[in-house]
Amino acid sequence: MLLAEAQALFASGLSKGMFSKPGTNGLPKYVWAVDGNGDVYESKTRPEHETEYHGYRLGDDEVTMRRYVIDEWKLR
Repeated sequence: MLLAEAQALFASGLSKGMFSKPGTNGLPKYVWAVDGNGDVYESKTRPEHETEYHGYRLGDDEVTMRRYVIDEWKLR
């Protein structure tokens, strides 16, 4: 995935309100998004830098979370 694609997914997750409760620094620890193929991505802050995120596709071992994100995504 290209950086521009990752940034666009991150922004779409934020705009749909698909993020965890903001922490003491005002930023959410997690942001979720769904791409055009129906794949679910999760961005997570780095413990050593809570203002930096890294993202990854949720795998087959996270079926419950993927289904939840997809269902919420469709509602928003």
